[in-house]
Amino acid sequence: MKDSKIGHNNPPLTLEDFIITDKDDKTTGRVKFTNTLLKKYLIRKVNAKSEYSERIINDSEKIGLKAKISPGGSKSLFFQHLPKGKKFPVKYMLGKFPEMGVDAARSLVESLKTGIALGQDPKSVIAARMKAKTLQQVVDSWRENVLHKSARFATSTIKDTEQRLKNWVALSAVHPKTNGVIFKFKKDLDIGSMKMIEINKDHLIAWHAAVSAAGPSQANRTVDDLKVIFKWAVERDILKENICKFTRRELNEESNRLNDTDPYTKVEWRLLRKAVLKVIKKNPRLFTASMGILLSMICGRRYKSEVLSLKWTQVDWDANKVRLPKTKTGKSEFSLNRLSRWVLTRLWKYRNAKYKGQKLKSTKAGYLFPSIRKAKKPYIQNVRKTWEKICNIAGVRCEVVYLLRHTWGCFALEATNGNFAAVKDEGGWKTVEMVMVYSKYNKMKLAKQSQVIGNFLAAATA
Repeated sequence: MKDSKIGHNNPPLTLEDFIITDKDDKTTGRVKFTNTLLKKYLIRKVNAKSEYSERIINDSEKIGLKAKISPGGSKSLFFQHLPKGKKFPVKYMLGKFPEMGVDAARSLVESLKTGIALGQDPKSVIAARMKAKTLQQVVDSWRENVLHKSARFATSTIKDTEQRLKNWVALSAVHPKTNGVIFKFKKDLDIGSMKMIEINKDHLIAWHAAVSAAGPSQANRTVDDLKVIFKWAVERDILKENICKFTRRELNEESNRLNDTDPYTKVEWRLLRKAVLKVIKKNPRLFTASMGILLSMICGRRYKSEVLSLKWTQVDWDANKVRLPKTKTGKSEFSLNRLSRWVLTRLWKYRNAKYKGQKLKSTKAGYLFPSIRKAKKPYIQNVRKTWEKICNIAGVRCEVVYLLRHTWGCFALEATNGNFAAVKDEGGWKTVEMVMVYSKYNKMKLAKQSQVIGNFLAAATA
């Protein structure tokens, strides 16, 4: 390509300025196609009689791919191929420009070359490509046939997945901040409108990088969604190969809560437990919320989705178990110990007193932690204010309630001498690797204490 300086004292660029030359500065007759180049510089030729004529250019990246503009001004992309044993080349129309972009045309040319090598009819390859579904169409089909029908997805999971796909595939967000990211990175984010078989790994990497501008964790979660969808598409013969595979290095490094915030110590945990009872005594209206927090402390389960939504039908008193038919990781259960059984006994007495008589048939009476006011759901949804009161009375730092689960994980590993399998099952984690985080934290904590002891001994004097 010729060197051209842009400025108001220089003539405007033309298509000829983009023609690639060889090492001897001779023209190759080829141009590296881009959508901008075809849109702006592929213009009709005008002869001496001011008549328009057709113009054809060749792509430097995919040999055989050509673009042309007709005398009437319409632009199109086509593939020219010389069959073996033939004297004249055959032209195959790929699509109109800009309806078909450069990336899609190159992808189709690659499929045509592969098909021709395998003895396939190029016209059938083009016809199959034209019928191919876009990513958005496949996503919609997966949502209808899998997400909303499979029993393995919890209600909260369905809701979160729907929102991520709406934001980053359909690009139909509501939040102003999300829309700001979409507007800024629209080119990289707009993979939903692409035919799924035309999407390559580079498209996905650029898309993931764009979503990362809204949040590293959100980008990784949405990639997980696409991994499932691409795998499903391969199983349904929509795709031949699943290219949605990311290595750990290609994904964002996510900060674990334990990297930023230490779990509660045993002393803090005991102070919090005592503070719960003080809050109940001082404000009986906060009984259910306080007991929900206490049960979360004792069993280590996800307080919002697995504890506060518990029904009495899930409690098996004889087997000393609480059954959880739907959790983030599927069907699960946890055992009742002396402390958790005491909590449930207190809650049962509260239920019988509050919903005595006909009220026992009410919907709220079926839940361990019924809401005390009118709400969309019959059980408590938010315990933040109660949690703040408990932390204030206990005189400990007020971290997010979810830190109680991490605290339980650390305590459980220490109590079981590192029995990862037992802690995984009781706490409801999906894999043993997830539990290993708490083992690393315990070792880190021990190393810190060793350093304290070392400093003490070093400073000791005879």
